[in-house]
Parts: sequence; C-alpha cells; structure tokens
Amino acid sequence: MNRKNGKAGKKLVSSSFPLFPAFLFETELLMPLIDITHPLSNATAPWPGDTQFHFEFVCRISPGIAANVGKFTSGIHSGTHMDAPLHYNNSGVSIDRLDLDILLGPARVFLAQNTLTLTREHFAGLDARATPRVLVRTNHCDDKTKFPARIPILAPDVPAWLGEQGVRLIGLDLPSVDQTDDPSMQIHHRLEKANIIILENLDLRAAAPGIYELIALPLKIAGAEGSPIRAVLRTP
Repeated sequence: MNRKNGKAGKKLVSSSFPLFPAFLFETELLMPLIDITHPLSNATAPWPGDTQFHFEFVCRISPGIAANVGKFTSGIHSGTHMDAPLHYNNSGVSIDRLDLDILLGPARVFLAQNTLTLTREHFAGLDARATPRVLVRTNHCDDKTKFPARIPILAPDVPAWLGEQGVRLIGLDLPSVDQTDDPSMQIHHRLEKANIIILENLDLRAAAPGIYELIALPLKIAGAEGSPIRAVLRTP
C-alpha cells in the first residue's frame, strides 16, 4: 500500500527492491504456473547403472510418534535436474557455487518433434537478447519409468551457434544432451565452451511453444556436480 496516496501500486514496491528483477513484482505473478518438473518416484527409471530413486517412511504417526519422517536415496541425475559444469569438467563449478541469475527469467519453448537431430532450424525466430534461456520440447520420452535407447541430440554446430546468439541456458525434456551410448559427453563440453548451463528431463508436455518466465532452482548441495530442481514456467 502506498502510504502517500493510499493506493496500491507497483512503483513503490519496485523502487523498494532495486536489486530484484522487475517482473517479480508484476501483477502477472498471479498468473497460473506450469509445473515442468517430473515427479520423482520409486518407478523413476535411473540412468543405466546409476542409483535408483527410492523413498520410504522410516516412521509414521502413531501412539508415541508425533510425526511422519521419510528418507530417500537417489542419483543426482534422476528426474528433472541440472548439470553443474563440475559434472563434465573436474575444474568446473559445483552446483552450490553456480550463478543463480540465469536460472530465473525470460525463456522460450521450441518444439522439435519426430527428429533425432536438433538443428539451427529448430530454433527459428530465436532472439536471445529477449530470451537467453531456451527450452526444447521433443516429447520423445515423456514416460520417465522407461529409459530410452536413443534420444534426439543437438547437431555438433548448434552449441557454439546458440552461444554466439547469446543463449545462456538450455533445457530439454530428455535425460541428457548427449546420446545415451556416447561416453565422450561431447555436447556437454561444447555447451560448456559456449558458456551455456544445462537442464535435463524437463516435463514440457503442457508448455506450448512461446515465451515464458522460467524459475528453476537447484538444491544447494556443497561440492555436488548437479542437483534435482523444481522447475516452473509462468506465462507473461
């Protein structure tokens, strides 16, 4: 409430918090969120050879027990998650030291279905000055109880091209940016060279192509090479 004129207004709020992005205080905050996070469950398929996600209660409310308490075990890269550069570079930044600014702000969803190669043409209309975060919806493997044998990947020239355009983050509805049987992690390295952060296993089924606000924050796990995230989109 603006004490001077008795009216609620954006001006007082935004000027009171000059370090925060203006869109955080817009009335559009009341717009519905699109949850683009897959639920983690005991049925979630891990990367082959990785730790299976498992949740269980270690105690339940009952006489003498005041609270339900659970525990879970999981590989870092199960479900919807973020790769820190440490995942593919021993000298890379760990998840707790990652700059969070890029993980919140304007993003554009692109549709790239029925293909195993994601080319520049799939990013037609990209204006990275307006949306330096790009999300790719392939719908190739929406069932996360089954690990896919093959997945779409970026063409070799695309990471550098995206970086030249000004893209700083890419997210996909796939378990990796590299092919499932490629141990070289060449696309990870190309994206790192282009200074682009990676989100994987997003659930983009409800996100039509277009521009949104992305919020995708990791757990602050000291020294870790990645983290599960809760990612959402907000319509402008």
